[in-house]
Amino acid sequence: MSDIPSEAGPRRAARGAASARLRSPKPKREPRARRPARGRRTRTSPALVAGAAVLSAVAVIAGALSVMPIYRTPWVWLVGGVAWASAFGIVWLGRRLRWGVGTVAALIGAFVVGVVPLAVPSALGTGPLGLLSGLVDGLATVTLGWKQLLTLTLPVGTYQAVMVPWLLVAMGATAMSAALALRGGRLAPLAAIPTLLPVAFGVTFGSSQVSAPIELGALTVTAPRELALWAVVCVAGAIWVAWSSGMGRRRALRLGRSAQPAEGAGGVRRNAAVRAISGVLTALVALGIGAAVAPLANADRNVPRDRVDPQLVVREQTSPLAGYRAAKRDEAFAAPMFSVRTEGAAPARLRMAVLDGYDGVDFFVDAGPDGRFTRFPSGEPVDDPVTVSVEIAEGYDGIWLPVAPPLAAPLTFDGPRSGALGDAFYVNRASWAAIAVPGGRGVRAGDGYTGEMSAAADREPSGDPVQDAPLIDLERTPQLAQWLDAQQLPTTMDGLLEAIQRLRDRGYLSHSLTDGAGEREWLETAATEYGTKFVPSAGGHSIARLESLFLQLNEQQRAAGEGADERALVAGIGDDEQFAAAAGLIARAMGFESRVVLGVRLGDDDDAGVPGVPACAEVCTGEHLAAWVEVRGDGGAWAPVDASPQVETPPSTLERGEQLPEFPSVPEERDASQADPPSGTSGDANEPADSTDRNAFAALWPVLRAVGLSLLALVLLALPLLFLPVAKRLRRKRRRAAASPEERALGAWDALIDGLADMGRVAAEPGSRRDVMEQLGVPSGSWLAWTVDRAVYSHEGIEGSDADQLWTLVDEELAARRAELGMWKRLRAEYSLRSLLPSARTRRVARPLRRANAGGR
Repeated sequence: MSDIPSEAGPRRAARGAASARLRSPKPKREPRARRPARGRRTRTSPALVAGAAVLSAVAVIAGALSVMPIYRTPWVWLVGGVAWASAFGIVWLGRRLRWGVGTVAALIGAFVVGVVPLAVPSALGTGPLGLLSGLVDGLATVTLGWKQLLTLTLPVGTYQAVMVPWLLVAMGATAMSAALALRGGRLAPLAAIPTLLPVAFGVTFGSSQVSAPIELGALTVTAPRELALWAVVCVAGAIWVAWSSGMGRRRALRLGRSAQPAEGAGGVRRNAAVRAISGVLTALVALGIGAAVAPLANADRNVPRDRVDPQLVVREQTSPLAGYRAAKRDEAFAAPMFSVRTEGAAPARLRMAVLDGYDGVDFFVDAGPDGRFTRFPSGEPVDDPVTVSVEIAEGYDGIWLPVAPPLAAPLTFDGPRSGALGDAFYVNRASWAAIAVPGGRGVRAGDGYTGEMSAAADREPSGDPVQDAPLIDLERTPQLAQWLDAQQLPTTMDGLLEAIQRLRDRGYLSHSLTDGAGEREWLETAATEYGTKFVPSAGGHSIARLESLFLQLNEQQRAAGEGADERALVAGIGDDEQFAAAAGLIARAMGFESRVVLGVRLGDDDDAGVPGVPACAEVCTGEHLAAWVEVRGDGGAWAPVDASPQVETPPSTLERGEQLPEFPSVPEERDASQADPPSGTSGDANEPADSTDRNAFAALWPVLRAVGLSLLALVLLALPLLFLPVAKRLRRKRRRAAASPEERALGAWDALIDGLADMGRVAAEPGSRRDVMEQLGVPSGSWLAWTVDRAVYSHEGIEGSDADQLWTLVDEELAARRAELGMWKRLRAEYSLRSLLPSARTRRVARPLRRANAGGR
């Protein structure tokens, strides 16, 4: 304390200092202390590097096994291997070459460079624009890919950019584990914590179904696969903690043995044995906890996938069956809807809309569990696979895609909107209906796709009713119930098929209410081939319309009497819309599940189609659009059943001049509704034309959205880099703006020590402030230390001008030190964490508390 002035006051101290300057020559400026020798590289123990590499590699391997049920593709191993090698190599080089914050920048750069070839491989080979689009998607997936991964049906394969989360987890876990491990010391054991992330990612984002239990004698191991992966990473982490925590002691003991090799050998062996036993016990405890918790896990787990449900539901769409007759009008009857090419035998049918719900007015897609449309990242092997290519023509612009289920792989879209169609492609895995909704408007002319589908023959209907009671309320359909009672058929699958066949044989095809202009082409075609005569029929498939159909059949059967010829029983008038819906209600009345399907039949021969609704070979038009019913018994398999009415035998009642009374009461409203195309599924004829500005904005919106999401991802990635400089400046501003001069003086001292620490200058040994200044070689360091001590210990404290002078000297010293550094070293000091770590603060001068008595200094 010799540098602190006596209690006589600052004036006496000033006079003493002036007389001392007169008695002694003017002191020279204190030279800067030579910085501790520091090379360009930092050497790390080879054993530590090898151990860190093995630890992180085990974590990535266990993580790859954990995520394999999510992706189910060998590409997982390539992504994991490259991620591990690049992340560990960058962290090791950054530690060896002292990159500092440049290591984080290098990791981000490696991720940006590798995200397209590794995580978005579908963008390769698509040209510069495709690569740019893939890069934008990959960066956007950094923030959105997690939720997207949960919305996809497993397995997802390499679909779009879903591999980005795995790449990010593998690189992040490896980088964090390597950074902690290579730092050594007390932080090295913490490297075991990030190794849990890859396995946790696979378990959290995986399926709710765990692996099947295995029997080991009398012991049943639940979820053995998940338990084994957790055991691997826990054991690896326990071994690492036991090994890395004793490195310092082993090094010291080796030095001791080199000096006195004859002493302490037994203690070393005992310590090694204790650490080995500790590691084994830790691993056994981890396994014990896992074995105790595993039986608590049922076969179904609650995972985030079960709680995130953004699947597209199309219940808002107008029933496509309601627009069936629009395809039979003259302008659409011969207009090409789409063309089909196959490499091999063509499928028997291409299914479009599958409608399993009925509300008494329309058949529609039920919003229940089987009515959800999800993305389709991967398929399964199918029977009789065939490659089918479909190109949309001018006559079709709906959201439903013609496919032959099941799909073996996602569809590959082509045309000018291939990217938008791929992003908006969804499949209902319960019904195997497929849709594409780019912008909510469906496909249009010029769009096309290719996919591997099944050309297997139609399933044969089989099975018993799913329940003995009807699946519909027969009190709402008394004519249907009366007709079924009159048929006297058993409630079996054979009885159901016979009922549907009688419905077809006693029906007569009619697509329109009149045979006037715009509605004659179908009639002329059928008349030329089958001799069909025109009989008016109303559109729609409501209960009222179907009840009128069964009323026709009931009255005709009563008039004909028992034993009448089948030709005399023909009375039901309608087309596929009414007869498919009626067949669906018949199946439900008999206890079978049913749904109506809209699609086309494929084939070159006459047997491929049905009379009045032929099959198409290459080009499918409105003439080929058909509807049929699919039924399912307790066997669980859906089987198609045709329901189109016959076209050769006209109804006998109409030939005798009988007029059915119900025609005038229904047709006007129901047929008029057919002219309105379904919302979002047909053309814009009834919609106001969009303005040029609106169309331009609609075309520009996807680009703006992708750019915005990419910028957001980059900001989130760069957020750690932006945080440190701002935090340091706020800390410096707070210190300089302290209320009292004493607090400002202490803030100046802390700012100097923190600034020098960020530049790599830290006092080797703790001591007084004067000792610290001597170690750091700070000019005017003695005056700085003396002034701060006076602010802390003296009664008088210091003046505000002294505190300002302290800050001036600190600013000049730090500016001079920065001027000696190169650009990269200044950048590293700006983002250094040393001044924020507790280890840097422990080397500062301890601040003794002021004595409580008034005379203490």
